Amino acid sequence: MTVASTLLLVALATPATAGAATVKAQLGDHLGDFSRLVLSLPDGAEPDAIADACALRVILPKRARWPLDVLNGIWSVRLSGFEAVEDGRTLTAAIPCGARVTALRERRLLIVDVAGPPTPGRKPPVPVDVFAPETPDGPPVAGAEPAPLPAPPADTAPATSPPPSAFSEIAGALNPVGVANAQPAPVRLAPLPAPPAAIPAPAVAPVPAQPPAAPVLVKAAPPSLEEDVRASIEQTLRQLERRPGGRPPASTAPQPGAPAAAAPAPVPQGPPPIGPMDLPAWAGDDFVQTRERLQQALSDARGRGRVDGFIALARFALARALEEEGRAALEAAAAQSPAPDQRYSLQILGDAFRALDRADKPDDSLFVQIPPGAAPDHHVWRSATLAPTRWAAAREGLPIALKRLLDYPPELRSRLLTILAEAANAARDANALNLIVLEMITVDAKGMADGRLDWFRGQFAELRNTPDTALDHYRKASDLRSGPYARRAEVRGIELRRTMGKLDEDGAIAELEALRYAWRGDDIETDALAALGGAYARQGRTEAALDMFGLLGRRFGATARGREALVAGRALLAAVLDQLERARPGGLYPLALQARHGRLVALADDGDATLRRRLATLLVRDGYSVEATRILHALVEDSTGVRRAELGAVLARALIDSGREGEALEVLNRTGDSNLEAALAERRALLRADALLGDGDTMRALDTLRGLAGGAADRLRARGLFEAGEWPAARTAFAELVATAGGEPAAEDVALYGLSAYLAGDTDTVRGLAESQRGRLAGTRWAGLLDTLTPPPASDRPLDTDEVTRQLAAADALDRLARGWRNRP
Repeated sequence: MTVASTLLLVALATPATAGAATVKAQLGDHLGDFSRLVLSLPDGAEPDAIADACALRVILPKRARWPLDVLNGIWSVRLSGFEAVEDGRTLTAAIPCGARVTALRERRLLIVDVAGPPTPGRKPPVPVDVFAPETPDGPPVAGAEPAPLPAPPADTAPATSPPPSAFSEIAGALNPVGVANAQPAPVRLAPLPAPPAAIPAPAVAPVPAQPPAAPVLVKAAPPSLEEDVRASIEQTLRQLERRPGGRPPASTAPQPGAPAAAAPAPVPQGPPPIGPMDLPAWAGDDFVQTRERLQQALSDARGRGRVDGFIALARFALARALEEEGRAALEAAAAQSPAPDQRYSLQILGDAFRALDRADKPDDSLFVQIPPGAAPDHHVWRSATLAPTRWAAAREGLPIALKRLLDYPPELRSRLLTILAEAANAARDANALNLIVLEMITVDAKGMADGRLDWFRGQFAELRNTPDTALDHYRKASDLRSGPYARRAEVRGIELRRTMGKLDEDGAIAELEALRYAWRGDDIETDALAALGGAYARQGRTEAALDMFGLLGRRFGATARGREALVAGRALLAAVLDQLERARPGGLYPLALQARHGRLVALADDGDATLRRRLATLLVRDGYSVEATRILHALVEDSTGVRRAELGAVLARALIDSGREGEALEVLNRTGDSNLEAALAERRALLRADALLGDGDTMRALDTLRGLAGGAADRLRARGLFEAGEWPAARTAFAELVATAGGEPAAEDVALYGLSAYLAGDTDTVRGLAESQRGRLAGTRWAGLLDTLTPPPASDRPLDTDEVTRQLAAADALDRLARGWRNRP
């Protein structure tokens, strides 16, 4: 028994993998290009090698013993952290995010090669003379020495000629438009050597070659104010000569006996195409050294060279995504009277900085006005410009833009990828967002350590309807505790847990209140306040929700983050209006919202004035017609065309309901349009008839209703007959309305039907209505009317004078009461 017990204990102590097959492994790096993992598998095993974003998984159908100690004891550049999971069926390892993984099966061997992420196609390191002047036949070549200039003639260049301007060289290397579009000037075709300080030709359409009879040369003399002015005048004259409609050059005038010159080629209209951008060269290898070199050259430049210097600084700031420095350089260059080609370069750079700022009006940008063609840089900036407002158009060039962004400097690439990702997420384009996130993982995983990558991965998971995965990404981002995206992920994680049932409303409010005070004044406070106000609105705490909306507007409405704050306030205000629309009529909250936050409501509203129209509807419902009509009057005055006609109809309805029919007619006259749809035109005709009836013009109201059909037109026509004193006709019209409505006629139609029958002397109809429709009028302002109008039972005693007088007075009072009650809340 002792021996048997010992054997049993040994069997129980043996691990579950004792019967599993053993896997042998080898690991190593090959010349720094890739890392190789070789696994010797058991017989009959069919492995699967799966590469996730940042992990490698090798899956076997059965359990196996993995040599984890051996693998973790070998140092590798791209493979580390080996673990056995899923009861020994899977081997996992950490690999670089976005790494390229290939797997090959060779008999019993599984060979897995892990290479690094795809690197952008960078240019070779640029030497110190990267800003060398361009050659006559193409762009500058890195490392090539410029050809020496021939000596100028003795009568054109004095012995004391200064060296060429530093920025005449910088402009050749840093000007994308000039390199791509500048045409050779006539002076280059002349047999004479170019002067040392020749003014470069502007980027205009090519002109026909001119005979070298009288080339225009600028004397190289010490800089002075007089010569600068003269050079500027000569340059302006040359530009006028090349433009359509300008005077012909003196050198091209026909000489006696000479053959006629060929007709000039037509100059294409519109701006020239946008050429390629050398962004890596603009950024430079060393930030401090490149900026100091540019500033030193700028301090020594004069005239046109000084404008080129500011343009070079702006390009350097664009490549580094430095918006403030770039805009300052553009403003300084615009103040130096730039030439036409320089103004074109400044406009392109200004449009690029506007794209980084996410401008609201992209149609003014050259990247949108000019067709992109096959230029990849043009596709990048066109997509970035259109993304915030017109994602469908921006998505067209997205594949070309993402491929070109691989060669951009890291700072600028990160900014542009973020703009594209936020636009794709706002448009709920999961496929496009997936492509952008994959590129972020490939090239910018380390540069997005502020939680941005996990934030967008969480947003993508929400678009894919996998909230658990999204919540995991939000937790990873919020663990960083730094940067706006990490904190935004924390706020979104709270809302997601609430919608998933993992957090109740009170817990969400407590956590959002803590975030609100912990991040007071930070970028994320707008999102926290909006989420907190939405939670208050869902709980019915409208006063607290309105306080959050007012705080958003007061603290952030006039700041640089005002647009984001107003967008957050728009969502919060919509939640508050939803709550008010579900509440009982007669509350004070709509009036309080308009009185306390009316200006902020107008600022937060969208282009269709959705929020203000909803607020005006609530004010009319609760009896605050003066405030409602003020809102609608302002909307009508700011609109045109069909939209003005629609808002005019809404305003006329509010005025009619408040008893101001004369103003309603005036509004309908001012907002009319002949090119209206049939439905809108009929709606306005019914409003006009209603206003005319209220204003006492019954005949014109009936004329307006001529040709209109439908229940609304029939009701207005019956009311018109009632107002005109045609009691039998009114009785018949209201009888048709009550019969058409079936078992649920309108209380007003029933009451006016009975009153018309009473005034027409039809006592039987009044008695029948009192018996059949008494319950329909119960609880309304017409309750008891039919009982009052019902005549008493017939008796042999004749009526005396007092009783007849009382009945006539009652009828007159009821008539006046009915007129005063009509369409009043």
